[in-house]
Amino acid sequence: MKYLQIILALTFSSNLIFSMSGSWNANSASILENKKWEVGLFQPFRYGYSEKVEYSVHPIVFFVMPNMSIKKEEKNWKGFNAASSLSFRYPTPLLNILSRKGIGGLLDPNLNLPPMLGVSYSWIISKPLKYFDLTITNGLDFGLVYGSLKKSSTIDLPLVFHRLSIFNNGWGYHGGIDIQKPLLKNFSVLIDLDLLLLPNLDKAQSNPSFEKMRGNYSLEHKFLLSWSKSQKFRVTTGYKLVHAEFPFGEQTRLLPYMPLIEKWVPIVELQWSGIKRGKGQKLDPEKWLKKK
Repeated sequence: MKYLQIILALTFSSNLIFSMSGSWNANSASILENKKWEVGLFQPFRYGYSEKVEYSVHPIVFFVMPNMSIKKEEKNWKGFNAASSLSFRYPTPLLNILSRKGIGGLLDPNLNLPPMLGVSYSWIISKPLKYFDLTITNGLDFGLVYGSLKKSSTIDLPLVFHRLSIFNNGWGYHGGIDIQKPLLKNFSVLIDLDLLLLPNLDKAQSNPSFEKMRGNYSLEHKFLLSWSKSQKFRVTTGYKLVHAEFPFGEQTRLLPYMPLIEKWVPIVELQWSGIKRGKGQKLDPEKWLKKK
């Protein structure tokens, strides 16, 4: 059951522990070039549909939590490259699997979970500065519930609670800052700071304070070190630190966390990239590398 909790924490994170920007640009305003693809063990499959549009899906969890994201290039804003992202996820099948007794059960088995659709919109701006690349993200999350949902249908885990609770709260806010810097040859680092809020505007009407208005929060920071063997393969390791407010109080957790040994251990992410070729079309490596 504890291992399932770790997997679930990774699953519900729209920006997973190993999301990166820059040349592997999942979180930046850059769009994958036409017909280029990227995928990782913990990353979605991303595909450049055109020079201005890309789409992505998480293939591992797609059959238990259908999901899809579309990112579109926008007009530059005050010297920043800009893009918008629209994401959809349908978590009901996965939650029904976890609504059971015994091993693997994280929800009350008596819960009757209705169809739920999560929708997220993000506005992303990126700019290469003198010493590093900067990305700033702001967006809103909406939880659409087609039926009655009990307040007890939450999972009080880091990365999970604040993403799943939008279906109880109705909506939430997310924002963040990413800094990526190249180091030695083939090495780079990424440092980010993200904030998720579940505003309680209804409670703020009777008690108009900032604490009531902001609701529960999750402050998330990650540090990643990457080594690129080539344009087609990369290895990443690092950590994610989460300090969040839950119904039972505040908690800080360093991820990934292994309950078996009761400590944090580094985890390695492998990523691959390539270009889809048309029938009978051969890839010119020199031409591709010049584009990069």
